Amino acid sequence: MRQHSVQEDAVTFNTLLNGCRRLGAWGFFREIEEQIGRRDEWGITRMDATSWGTLIQGYRQCQDWESVDRCVAQATKACRLWSQAGAARGVKPTTELWSIIVNAYASRDMVPQMLASRNVMSGLGLTMNVYTFGPVFAALHRLRKRLVRDRQDAWPAISHALHEFEAMRSAGISPNASILTNMILTVGLNNPYAHSDDMHSDSESSMRAKISSIGGSVAQELEQILARARDPNIYATLLNISARTSNYGEIQEIWQTLLAESAQTPHQPLLTCLTLSAYMNALNDCKMYDAAIAAFYAHATPAPFGESGAPSSPRLLALDRSVYEAALMAFARTDRHRMCASLIRTMTSKGIQPSVLALRYTLLPPDPTALSKRLNSTYTRRWSLPLAIARSVWSMVVEARRSVWMQGTDPNSVYADSSAQQEQPVIVNDIAAQLIRIAAYARHVEFGEEVFEALKAEAAYFGQERHDLPSSEVDADDAATAHSSRFPEDLQCFPNVRTYTSMITLYGNDANLAGVSRMWEDMLRDGIEPNLHTYTSLIVALHKVALRRRWKGAQLYKDQGRSSVVGELHVPFASTYRDGKGLPWESTQQDLVISDIEDWVVGATPRSSDSDNSESAPSWLSCNSASPDLDIPLSTLLLRYHTLRIRDTLRSPESALKGHVSAVEHVTSENIHRAMQVCHAVESAGLTPDHRFHAALADFLDTCGDSSGAELVRSRMKDAH
Repeated sequence: MRQHSVQEDAVTFNTLLNGCRRLGAWGFFREIEEQIGRRDEWGITRMDATSWGTLIQGYRQCQDWESVDRCVAQATKACRLWSQAGAARGVKPTTELWSIIVNAYASRDMVPQMLASRNVMSGLGLTMNVYTFGPVFAALHRLRKRLVRDRQDAWPAISHALHEFEAMRSAGISPNASILTNMILTVGLNNPYAHSDDMHSDSESSMRAKISSIGGSVAQELEQILARARDPNIYATLLNISARTSNYGEIQEIWQTLLAESAQTPHQPLLTCLTLSAYMNALNDCKMYDAAIAAFYAHATPAPFGESGAPSSPRLLALDRSVYEAALMAFARTDRHRMCASLIRTMTSKGIQPSVLALRYTLLPPDPTALSKRLNSTYTRRWSLPLAIARSVWSMVVEARRSVWMQGTDPNSVYADSSAQQEQPVIVNDIAAQLIRIAAYARHVEFGEEVFEALKAEAAYFGQERHDLPSSEVDADDAATAHSSRFPEDLQCFPNVRTYTSMITLYGNDANLAGVSRMWEDMLRDGIEPNLHTYTSLIVALHKVALRRRWKGAQLYKDQGRSSVVGELHVPFASTYRDGKGLPWESTQQDLVISDIEDWVVGATPRSSDSDNSESAPSWLSCNSASPDLDIPLSTLLLRYHTLRIRDTLRSPESALKGHVSAVEHVTSENIHRAMQVCHAVESAGLTPDHRFHAALADFLDTCGDSSGAELVRSRMKDAH
């Protein structure tokens, strides 16, 4: 060009930039930007809106967000300079340039900057189109999903969507299918804000009436567009809307229409992973799990061999994660967990890493509706998977994660590249807690410890380890916020209160007091505040240890003589607060800790603080916070605990001896008083006892010799249930 005295202009550099962008030659891309920038400063070649748009698109494609922000700032400054100084300086703003800027912010979910850029377009008087508003509604839809996932108020996303929809209507822009889909998913037809009186201001209260009207108009426009153009996104949206209203007939009508249209236009497939997963999820929402499984077999599995001709229904050749997750949900709800394990194995064989949602579906218990109707109870023991299935699923998950751990890649670099598949934790605390509970019910301590160690390894891999600080520097506020800044709550790897509670249950079922003490101390050291379920598991564990120790003491007492054993049993088994006068089947140290926890939860003052051995006992109480509220499961457990203690005392070998009658009566009367205190606490808290509580109370009255009171409780229990 220079040999023929041809001067480079902006069009030439824009062509070079587009060529480098399409070829991925980012080194030459930066060199060309440097040359055109110098020429613009010297006044040789003026950069136009197309140049800035090409630069922003190029750096966005190579994920250089720092350069994107720099180019956006420089382009914004140039446009403002043009609006102030006229055409002599700066860059004339165009709709294409500012649409690219809005899209750059929208792709990174920077909602405030995105809305501000869209308002700048309106202030500059630029003509907007559907390509300007499309990324805006997509970003607002992602914002709503993120707010709902983090259990936050979703009204900001809804209010922004309403404002942008009105601005688009005012500009005379007809929305396309993508905008309508994101709008209906953001606002929704069954929106709780449309009927809520708890609004933040009068302006938001006035917008409440617009939600239902806008939702209805968007649905009508979707149906009109569906009649003109066949789009899988619209079918998926209509299926999601019908699932929210639990309209099974409408779901089937939409699906049959999709199959009929797909058969007429084979070149434009409508049966995709998106539509199939939406259909199966809609059936799952309507609790039509068998129909969802039938749809999976009909459209997602290969046609059986031996059939003549084409299959009776269209089938997908390649499946993605969404279809597998919908199938896992249906199989788990119908108690077909072996099929869930088979699907997990199929996913891993195809290179699809099991997600957190897939594992949650796999570990779902079956629907206990029939059991609840039969027992008429709101509290039942949590159902557990068979250990063999849990171990099979766990081995596949660990194998998939081990390959990631061995690579040693920096997770920060993985998250910086949004175009690649983002690496997310799979072994999260809630899934680990469920697996540990399965191991606890199966009495398999090794499996529970393996899961707990893998959870800590996952936390260390993603930088959520908390053991780097001394215990004196860890407080409740730091522990609550230190490991929650990177991932949302449902993707936390650091062991939480449910995980530690499950480990306490695991060691408690094995009567391993050392393991229970270690888990309790680790939980308090990590700043995890125990809840009521934790104290319930702790009482169960301590009770089992105390029963085992008293049983061993009673066996030794029977086998050997009383004179040679009482002195030996005094130290490990007998109570220490009776000045050595207790019996081997009376209160042990575990019973004292249970009494302290009971007093703290019920509201009385723990008495272990006055005991001489309270300093040597472990810190079982979290006295830095208020005591948790009593519930029916814990009160039922305490009633059965006092009933067993009374039976244990009355059936002891020394209960009939005259010298020990006073000690036996003292222990019995103390347990009766504590049981009545629990019943009074239940009545004061306004709790509604279930049949388990009534059965425990009847057994307690039978143990105390009040048969008439026990029969009265049982008769009233039958009348109530």
